[in-house]
Amino acid sequence: MTATLFEAIVLEKTGDDNMGGKGEMVMEAGIAKFPAGRSASEAGAESEAAFGRKPADEVFRFDPETPLSRINQMEFAPGSTVLFKRGGVWRGQLRVRSGVPGHPVRYGAWGDGPLPVIQPSHDASSTEAWRKEPETGVWSCASGAAADIGNVILDGGESGCLLKRGSRAELDCPDSFWFDPATGRVHVRTDGRSPGELWRSVELAEKVFAVDQTAMHDVEYDSIAVRFGAAHGFGGGDVRRVAIRRCDVSWIGGGFLYVDTLGNGVRYGNGIELWGAAEDVVVEDCDVRECWDAGITNQSNVPGSVQRGIVWRRNRVSRCEYSYEFWHQGAGGTVADVRLLDNLFSEAGGGWGHRQRWNPNGAHLMLYDTTMPTPGFEVRGNRFDGATECLARVFNDWRGAAKFDGNEWVSRNGEPLARLHWRPRASLRFLYPDRLDQIHNDAAAEIESQGSGGEVVPASPDGLLRLAQVFGAG
Repeated sequence: MTATLFEAIVLEKTGDDNMGGKGEMVMEAGIAKFPAGRSASEAGAESEAAFGRKPADEVFRFDPETPLSRINQMEFAPGSTVLFKRGGVWRGQLRVRSGVPGHPVRYGAWGDGPLPVIQPSHDASSTEAWRKEPETGVWSCASGAAADIGNVILDGGESGCLLKRGSRAELDCPDSFWFDPATGRVHVRTDGRSPGELWRSVELAEKVFAVDQTAMHDVEYDSIAVRFGAAHGFGGGDVRRVAIRRCDVSWIGGGFLYVDTLGNGVRYGNGIELWGAAEDVVVEDCDVRECWDAGITNQSNVPGSVQRGIVWRRNRVSRCEYSYEFWHQGAGGTVADVRLLDNLFSEAGGGWGHRQRWNPNGAHLMLYDTTMPTPGFEVRGNRFDGATECLARVFNDWRGAAKFDGNEWVSRNGEPLARLHWRPRASLRFLYPDRLDQIHNDAAAEIESQGSGGEVVPASPDGLLRLAQVFGAG
């Protein structure tokens, strides 16, 4: 499979897809990055249109008989409340509308029962959906997807998921799958029986944001469940005045962000991501688990992007590769007043993605290479509980650049409290430690490179003292 072939296929398939919009290819260093949300032009048009709508205190209550495609087409006035019935499941991508300052558009729940679910996966649970292939133990089904299938989730996650492969030839073990972009079919190797016989439910996670908030502003979410998307749970850059409260996010990520020059897919996916510009955002009291990369993150390499006034508070993040990830690069960018407060982080690296990565790197606090000052960056009152590699990995020299206070550090199996690389923030040549691909000339040794005085902080009383010395408080 070549990147050129994959690009042509995806462009062909992202006309009027099941997400209700048109795809727009983005290139990075000559490599195609496939769309997971609205195009920049479409998102920008909605952002501007909100200021032309008259505020109205309207309430809309939907049950699952109203599909997301219909809801996405509705122009909700600033101040509107959009409610999904508890116990209901909506398949597809939620494309939110913007409000205006003082009159946000609110998305929430009504009725009794479990949280309403936004789920952009495709149901392949029936035996009739699967066709026996000539290879021993291989079955296939039509996915119905316009983009990559990044994960196949079994029995709602109770039976785990399948192992993603990059080609048909790599289907060399049971419980593995391959998505064929030429036909849109998912191929699965089993012990001989049909997937529809082996599992009660089989969900094909497509590479889309479950909630697309690209370029949106003045939006609030409360008590919504988001699951089974192979890009991000809440995704899309350039957001302002957004609040996400009491939401549940699970089984996110695994799709190909892009394909390198050798045809290797680079996978990704965060539970709640703030990309590029993000101002005046609060995410609190949410449950996030089983994400390919980070449970929660704000990050950017967009030149001139501003991230300011971001609060992550009282969230419970478990079984993600990273619990919280941060990095910010790009000329002319700004970071200020980012706060990580009173969160419970557990079992970093304990999730489904860890076993499928080329770079297993489970850590709760992942502070990747950052090239600019970060005034007002605080990490207070958090519990970092158990990780596969280390509780925190810090690439740059953060001494004096962040306030740490009142955090608990719990090493379950002797994993280090921290790996401190102490690389300088200026003149960085290597900027993507979670990648290893030809287009960026990455090298595993470079990922582990140390600046002056780089160290591993052990799980011991002396280690806790060392953290207190480094960050000002332990």
